Amino acid sequence: MDTAEFGFDFGSDAPIIYQALLPEAAASFPRSIATISLEDVTILHLSVAADGVAALRAALNTWLRLIRVAHEMVGICETRAW
Repeated sequence: MDTAEFGFDFGSDAPIIYQALLPEAAASFPRSIATISLEDVTILHLSVAADGVAALRAALNTWLRLIRVAHEMVGICETRAW
């Protein structure tokens, strides 16, 4: 299996982003496995393993997009006066 690991320092937003991504992490995908975890409460850790480079690239595209959208949504929600 091909693997990739990333750490994202989101500061105090990391737990919020982690919680937003948990449902996706629980889903099963046929050609890849992804795990997310929190390190030191501020760092979101992503680990992806896949059957081949093409499947790894596809899984990374998905996960990096999910992380980006979750991070952007936290920023939008923080700037709104509800």
